[in-house]
Amino acid sequence: MRHQYLLLILLLSACTQPQEKPVAKQPEGPIEIKATLLASDPSWGNTEGPALDTAGNLFFTSRGTYKGVVKWNAKDGAAKYLDIATGAGPGGLWLDDSGNLYATATNERQVLKVTPDKKVSTIAKAFEKDPKIATGPNDLTVAKDGTIFFTDPNGYDGSSPNGTIYKIDPAGKTTLFSDAITGPNGILISPDQQSLYVAHNTAANTSKIEIFPVAGGAHKTLITIEGCQADGMDIDKEGALWLTCYSFGTAYRVTKEGKITHKITTDQKALTNCKFGRGADSNTLYLTSSDMTRVTGYVYKATVPVGGIR
Repeated sequence: MRHQYLLLILLLSACTQPQEKPVAKQPEGPIEIKATLLASDPSWGNTEGPALDTAGNLFFTSRGTYKGVVKWNAKDGAAKYLDIATGAGPGGLWLDDSGNLYATATNERQVLKVTPDKKVSTIAKAFEKDPKIATGPNDLTVAKDGTIFFTDPNGYDGSSPNGTIYKIDPAGKTTLFSDAITGPNGILISPDQQSLYVAHNTAANTSKIEIFPVAGGAHKTLITIEGCQADGMDIDKEGALWLTCYSFGTAYRVTKEGKITHKITTDQKALTNCKFGRGADSNTLYLTSSDMTRVTGYVYKATVPVGGIR
């Protein structure tokens, strides 16, 4: 009887113990975000270089039958803004806080500056370390002091000779910054202005992001990604990079520790670059792309959990 009494007490005690809540299952792999199509046009071919001003206007480059810069906003849609670099169309764009646009002219092998009233000047030319293997400038980033860094890949799949990263100082002098990596493509300066992030490919489907000290010195690899052909990128308020993968239609969020936490997917695979909106639109990431035949250009947007810094 005593044993039965003790057993009853134990059973009653077990029934009154607080039950543990089930642990929510964490998603495997990065969190996926589906991008939304904003606009497309068969004259744009391969779109590149998104850049946004404080009024919410999106500028991007068109490299199809129309070669130049396109301006888009939610109210008016898309319109041709300026014909420049008409050999193959401009590549990367950067918009500074004064409203000046900087653009790479790939076939012309120049870097251009466009003032808000559309006056165009050449700020770099005849800069190639080896003009015989150079393929033309691709992407660029502008530091707060006006220093410009830009890439000249030579090739995109790791099979070409090392590409080059160039620096234009505030006085306008162009010098070689680094020729240490293959196919340097997307380039971005860190918010503290101390580091350069450069995306490149060591094989057709193997990408890396390198960190270069702006002051000079050895670079280090932040991450190696299989199943990506690295292109342009932007940075959010937590210091994480958003890297676009050309031919995969995917953009990855890479933390400062080199961990992938999110990915954006798009219907078209030839994803080339991305840029955050400004102000109240800072949680929107705008992305440029085309179909894999580079006939029709596309512009997408995605709402992301961490906003941009500009």
